[in-house]
Amino acid sequence: MRIRGGRIAILLFLHGLALPAFAAAVQDPTEQTLNACLNDPEHGSTGGQDECEAAALASYDKRMNVAYSKLIKSLLAQAGQDLKAAQRAWISYRDLEARARGGLFETRQGTMYAPMQADAETDLTRDRTLLLEGYLRVLEIDGP
Repeated sequence: MRIRGGRIAILLFLHGLALPAFAAAVQDPTEQTLNACLNDPEHGSTGGQDECEAAALASYDKRMNVAYSKLIKSLLAQAGQDLKAAQRAWISYRDLEARARGGLFETRQGTMYAPMQADAETDLTRDRTLLLEGYLRVLEIDGP
């Protein structure tokens, strides 16, 4: 069992290195929906753009939670514990990043900064979602 766990850990690591290139090639449905929303004249206002970003953030968050749950159920005990610790650390990072970003954007004036701040929040969750979904694809290579 230990060898299998080590093999999975190595595969997850290698996949993590290749993820940015792979993720760019994958058609992301949430990104497509977000782009369509942002390009819709009905969402041309700051509030409309914020609504688009909020919907995308909710979609990525839901996908991230699904991927995380599947991974926790699929990984060996130590790998699952490590993923749980990593996810908790990521959540702490996300929350601190949001506070820092909020402080930055509070120093700016103008309506364009609200969608910029929302976009930054969406991007952070998108990146984590795609990473966890990529890990799931690694597990599908050899099957259960």
